[in-house]
Amino acid sequence: MKMTMKAAAAAVMAVCAASAAHAAGFMLTEQSAGALGRAYAGVGVDGTDLSGVYYNPATMTLHPGTQIQAGFVAVGLDLAFEGSGSANGVNYDGVTENGQYNTQAIPHGYISHQLNDSMWIGLAMTVPFGMGTEYDDNWELSNRGISAEVLTFDFNPNLAWKVSDKLSIGAGVSIQYAAADLKKRTDMSHPNLGRVSVDGEIDADSWAWGFNVGLMWSPLENLRFGLSYRSQVSHHADGDLEIDNPRLNGRPVDPGMVNGALPGVLGTYDASASLSAPAWAMATAAWDVNELLSLYATFRWTDWSSFEELEIDGGTATIPVAPGMSVSVPRGDTIKNHWQDTYLFSVGADLRFTNWWTFRAGIGYETSVIDEESYRTAIIPDADRLWLALGSSFQATKNMQIDVSAAWLHGVGERDLYDAEDSNKKIGRFEDLDAYLFGVQLVYKF
Repeated sequence: MKMTMKAAAAAVMAVCAASAAHAAGFMLTEQSAGALGRAYAGVGVDGTDLSGVYYNPATMTLHPGTQIQAGFVAVGLDLAFEGSGSANGVNYDGVTENGQYNTQAIPHGYISHQLNDSMWIGLAMTVPFGMGTEYDDNWELSNRGISAEVLTFDFNPNLAWKVSDKLSIGAGVSIQYAAADLKKRTDMSHPNLGRVSVDGEIDADSWAWGFNVGLMWSPLENLRFGLSYRSQVSHHADGDLEIDNPRLNGRPVDPGMVNGALPGVLGTYDASASLSAPAWAMATAAWDVNELLSLYATFRWTDWSSFEELEIDGGTATIPVAPGMSVSVPRGDTIKNHWQDTYLFSVGADLRFTNWWTFRAGIGYETSVIDEESYRTAIIPDADRLWLALGSSFQATKNMQIDVSAAWLHGVGERDLYDAEDSNKKIGRFEDLDAYLFGVQLVYKF
């Protein structure tokens, strides 16, 4: 007998590639409330805050003495979906839902300390990857995603060396914690019962490590270029998989009925998943044109194509198929992501109107991870996005700087949803894929 059955663990873990619409994949660019105001153009080599400790450790040499920074970027989402057409006998016309999650604050903190004329040490504490989407448990397209929450916390000590007045280099180690809570509905076929669906939710976490390197070159006193790289961080997350809420042909049924036909499916099980936070490389530039104006640019490549698959292990269930006969069905699977590398381009400017007030603005464009359109899910509503940003810095005292910024990220281009992976049947479209960002931070110089 052929069982067209993928246990909920397999499908549910596809969400760990989910996007919160404010970054490609589940990457969070927002590690500086100040740099947000120019769409992260020139981040690090701008020298206006300490976020280079994360983006490019070599740029610590721009900050004399001891300095600290703390702040956050709050993110609100609008993921408005509108169904259309039909598939497999289901009409999706008029289906509407919004996967917007509660507004989340992405914190960051930095410390930089000058040891001598040529050496600096620093610490970056960031949330470099994360996302959150949430739909109603019983919405019509729950097989394409219900909810997902992914967070990482990164502790990153760094060292910088000022080789000469023109060249600085830096390096560090990332110690990273990742936690995920992911939920999706999965259909299974049974020769006697027909179409059975269950909800699968996995809660898992892990520790892993990586590294980062960077350099900064200043051919002229008012011109700086930066190159930086952060390695892939590979996680093997362990946790629990809960499979419940059985339905027969779309209607709730007694769990006992499912347990009798599909023993070892419903319940809570030990589970694990192997996934990776991708490597990225960044090139930045800063030009202090005069005392009033500075211009900035950033180009970033992210290696999402390396995240080819997601391996899940939830054990196996033994399913009777005939008297004296049974088959072992894995509760895990290998999920094909079909993602592609992404690119961020941004330019921005600072205008220093007074010795205490700086105004900034920026514009950027970031490409989507989605390579094959049918692999987009409700919890991966990824698309190309346009960045529009504004911000200001205020020198509150001789030693204290306050930065505030806001940005709008607008999803553009193709953003259809299909009834299944590797399908050509469209069942709706995300009419809105927007994120609204607001950041505040404080920089203090001792």
